[in-house]
Amino acid sequence: MSNSGITEIAYHFADASVPPDYHRSYSITVTAAAVRIVVDSYGEILADETFAVTAERFDELRGSLSRRRIMNCVLTEDEGCTGGTSEKISYRDDQRQLFSGTVHHCGGKDTGDLCGEISAFAEDVKKLVPDLENLLQ
Repeated sequence: MSNSGITEIAYHFADASVPPDYHRSYSITVTAAAVRIVVDSYGEILADETFAVTAERFDELRGSLSRRRIMNCVLTEDEGCTGGTSEKISYRDDQRQLFSGTVHHCGGKDTGDLCGEISAFAEDVKKLVPDLENLLQ
């Protein structure tokens, strides 16, 4: 599939169950014009920022979906692990969602339906957010 029809890419990180002062989940949504990050702690919004992005950077991120082999798959069955973190990647065109996949990391195992170089793709997304570390404080 060509990635040229993709108009929005989203990455979501759900943090483990830790005390609210340390819990940081976040969503990063990227279009050809902007990147938006929303950081929360158990639903309380801690940061909601939008930054400009060039169309070229968005094209690079669309290409990263293929380079990082982001796809749906079947991972091992969930054996009832409590805690852990999860990551979700989705993308859409102007009308509808084209792809969505989630992976849960718990007890040294991954479950869900998202495969590929997820960590590398997440870094490609996160580097579009200026001063990400401060936003996650």
